[in-house]
Amino acid sequence: MKSATSALLCLSLIASPCAWSASGQIDSFGASQTTVQAGSTVDFFVSFSVNTSSRNDGGNDPVEPPPVEGYQEWMMNWYWYEAETVTAVYLQAAGQNFNDYPSAAPGSGYSNGWTFSLLFPTAGTFEIAVGGGWSATNSTSSGSEIASRTCMSDEGGGLSCSSWQYSYPQYEDFSSTDGSFDGKSITINVTAVPEPMTAALWLAGLGCLLTASRRRRP
Repeated sequence: MKSATSALLCLSLIASPCAWSASGQIDSFGASQTTVQAGSTVDFFVSFSVNTSSRNDGGNDPVEPPPVEGYQEWMMNWYWYEAETVTAVYLQAAGQNFNDYPSAAPGSGYSNGWTFSLLFPTAGTFEIAVGGGWSATNSTSSGSEIASRTCMSDEGGGLSCSSWQYSYPQYEDFSSTDGSFDGKSITINVTAVPEPMTAALWLAGLGCLLTASRRRRP
């Protein structure tokens, strides 16, 4: 049983539902090697996930409320449906771009991965960062069946009520939201390739060591 005040409160909540917000994260970011020589190529891999939500609620009040003096409302039926859907995921790293347009069901989670390669032609220390975000849509609908009447005191001290009048307010909304991933990074150390003369000296030194070792044998 609902009073006119509680019915109006319920209607207000149904007509203005609060949109939920999807959440996402970069689950992992790795590299095939973190220390390489100049001129080497390193393979990178990224995994991510985005979680959305859905809600389906409703109810009914089949019991007619007793007469109350003044304006009176009776919310007989109501429902509320809300669902988010991931529509796009985008990532960036060192000038590389990745775009994903999933076909995910409303209210479901979505996860995937991205692989890319980078060439490191010169020596140095390089910080490779990956970031990005996602887009989602939010579909909301709600409705109710409300009866209203007016009751007035009569000469006998009772209440005289008008007949119930029925209304069926509906609410629909379709919006889009965007979110951002917290970025991750990897440090790649690139060492210089030995000079040809240096390499020749190393080989000569190794040859001398082998020769000396052979001479020491009995």
